Amino acid sequence: MTVSLIGRVTKSGCMNKTVTVSVDRWIQHERTHKMIRQTTKVLTHDPKNVLRTEDTVRIKTCPRKSRKKFYELDVILKRGWDGLLFDRLNPTKAVPLLERVKQQQKQQQQKDQLDQAAKASTRTTTTNATTNATTNATEATESTKT
Repeated sequence: MTVSLIGRVTKSGCMNKTVTVSVDRWIQHERTHKMIRQTTKVLTHDPKNVLRTEDTVRIKTCPRKSRKKFYELDVILKRGWDGLLFDRLNPTKAVPLLERVKQQQKQQQQKDQLDQAAKASTRTTTTNATTNATTNATEATESTKT
C-alpha cells in the first residue's frame, strides 16, 4: 500500500539525491480542544536532484533506500521562490527560471551550429583534395598515353 504525503522542502543540496521534506498535520489538543500544528521531517529520495528549498511536493512511500530514507518524490506541486533560479556566487541576483532555460537552449543551438559548420568545412576541404588528386592522376595517365 502506497501512502502519499504533501509537504515542503526544508533542506536541499546538502546530500546527493536526498532532500528533507517537512510534512504538517493538524491535531486537536485533548483538554483545550485547540488545533495544534505538528511537523514531521522525513528524508526523501530525489533521483534527478531537481528539488530546491521551499518547493511544495507530494511524496510517496517506496522500498527503503537507506537507513532513514523510505519516501521518494512523486510530483512537484509548486516551485518555491516564484520560479527564480539563484546564482550561488551572486545570491542577490535572481534570473527567472524560464529565461535561464531559454538562454541555455540558445547557447546550445549556437554551439551546434558552429560544430556543424566546422564539420562541413572539413568535409569540403577533404572532398576538394580528393577531387584534385583524382584529376591529377587522370591527367598523368592521359599524358603518358600520348
